[in-house]
Amino acid sequence: MNDHETMISMVAGGEWTLPIGPMSLVDRELEHADRPTPAQLTNALGIVADHLDDVVRESAMVLDAPAIVFTGRHAVGLGRVEVGADKLPAAYTLARADADEVFRTLVAERIADRLHNPGLNPADVETVIGSCCIVLAVMRRLERSEIRIVDDNRTS
Repeated sequence: MNDHETMISMVAGGEWTLPIGPMSLVDRELEHADRPTPAQLTNALGIVADHLDDVVRESAMVLDAPAIVFTGRHAVGLGRVEVGADKLPAAYTLARADADEVFRTLVAERIADRLHNPGLNPADVETVIGSCCIVLAVMRRLERSEIRIVDDNRTS
């Protein structure tokens, strides 16, 4: 997941790119809000789902993927916030209930308060909301109870 697009990988399958990323959502739908409104969050989740619908129309096999994997700084950052640590376990799986809980917690906090979350890199304090929107929209649209997050820069 980079700043302006999101790569979705399917285990033993294909890869698809959504033309939206955490920073795109912050710039547009979330409007750099200190604490996004429910309408802004609904719009951010909706735009990701709309782009994912395009992927599903192109290749319905994404619906049957045995696992969905997110990689990159933003996905890893979200995982770190959920575990409350600076490193993710090697085989990290994010449950939807946990993703929902992190989302509800972070969107209720102002940026200055969000900085105090263990595992959150200060460089990601604003984009973590966009990351949450992307991961949750994918989980909801593809009806996933969990996704994997892989730290492809892991050194252990």
